Amino acid sequence: MSMVPGAPDASLLTRFIDAFSAFIDLTATAVDTAIASGRARLGRLRAVRIEEGEDGAFHLPGAGPFHPDPGDMAPAVPPEVTAALRGREVELALDPARFLFRPLDLPEGARPYLDGIVRAQIDRLTPWSAAEAAFGWTAPEPLGDGRIRLMVAATPRARLAPALDALKALGVGHLLLTTRQGAEEPITVHAGASGEGAGTARLRKVLLGVLAASALAATLASGVSGFLGASLDEEQQTLDQAIATRRRVIAAARDGLGAEGAALRGLEQAKRERAPTVLVLEALSQVLPDHTYLTALTIQNGKVELTGVSREAPSLVRLLEDSKHFSAATFVAPTTRQPGDAGERFQIQADISLPFEVTQ
Repeated sequence: MSMVPGAPDASLLTRFIDAFSAFIDLTATAVDTAIASGRARLGRLRAVRIEEGEDGAFHLPGAGPFHPDPGDMAPAVPPEVTAALRGREVELALDPARFLFRPLDLPEGARPYLDGIVRAQIDRLTPWSAAEAAFGWTAPEPLGDGRIRLMVAATPRARLAPALDALKALGVGHLLLTTRQGAEEPITVHAGASGEGAGTARLRKVLLGVLAASALAATLASGVSGFLGASLDEEQQTLDQAIATRRRVIAAARDGLGAEGAALRGLEQAKRERAPTVLVLEALSQVLPDHTYLTALTIQNGKVELTGVSREAPSLVRLLEDSKHFSAATFVAPTTRQPGDAGERFQIQADISLPFEVTQ
C-alpha cells in the first residue's frame, strides 16, 4: 500500500499516540489519587457507622432501622438517613451470618503476599471462586515454629450487590465494609468510594479531547486521514475473519461434545440448584447437640438422612425443625438402644431448605 505523500510514518504516529496515552493515564491517576486522599482524610473526621441487624435491617445512630434496598414490604429510606449519609465516609458493619469463616495456616514468610495467597485459596476454603466471593481476613497471629494463622471471611458478591448499589445511589462518599467473628477485631471485606474512578474518567476525557483535537489538526494538515482509514478497514476485515474462524471452531467443539456436553451442562445446573455439601455440614454441626454423633450421612435430591446415636434422640426432630436450614424432619425408623451404646440409635430424614444461608 502506498502512503499519501507528505504523510507521517505509521510507526512514528503509533509511538506518539502510545506515549501520549501513557501520559494521560499517569496524569489522571496522580490527580485522582491526590483528590481521593484529601477526601478520605476529611471523611475520616466525620465517618458514619451503620450496623446490620440479624433481621437484615440497617441501623444508623439517631435514626430508626431502614432497608437500603427496600422491597414491596420494606419502608423506603427515610429522608434523614439520606441526608446523614450523602457525601460521608460510611462503615457498614455486616451481620456475620452472611459470611463463612475459615482458618488458614501459612508460613511466616507469606506475610507480604497474603492478598494473592488468600485469593488463590478461596475456592478451596469456600464453595465460591475468587471472582464470585467478597472476602477479607484478620491480621495474622504467630503460631510458633515459623507459622502464622489468619481467619478468612467470605460471602457471595451477589448477596452484597443490592445493598451496596443502593447505598452508593444515596450519595455515600466512601464505603467501607466490615464484619467480625465474636469479639475479634473487625475484618475489612470490601472498600470503595461510590464515585471511585469518576474523577479519573472525567480528567481522562479532557486530556483525550486535547489529543483528539491535536490529531484532527494533524490529520487535516497532512492528509493522514486517508491512510488511517484504509489501514483501519484492513485491520477490521482481519479481525472479522479471526472472529468468524473462532466462532466456527467453538461451534464445532460444542457439536463434537454431543451427549457429554449435555451431561456437563446438567451437572452444572444441578450444582447451582443444590446446597453445597460443606454448608450442609456446617449447619448440622451447629444444630446437633454435643452428645449426638453420626455414623452415616446421606445428601441426595434436596434431602439429608442422618443415622447415629444420641442421648436425647426424640429432641433431634424438633432441633432440625427449629433450624431455618431444614424442614419436614421425621424418623424413618424406630429408635433403638443396644447394650454398650451411649444413647439411642436413630435414623432421621429432613428436607434441605433453599436458598441455603450460612449462619454462625
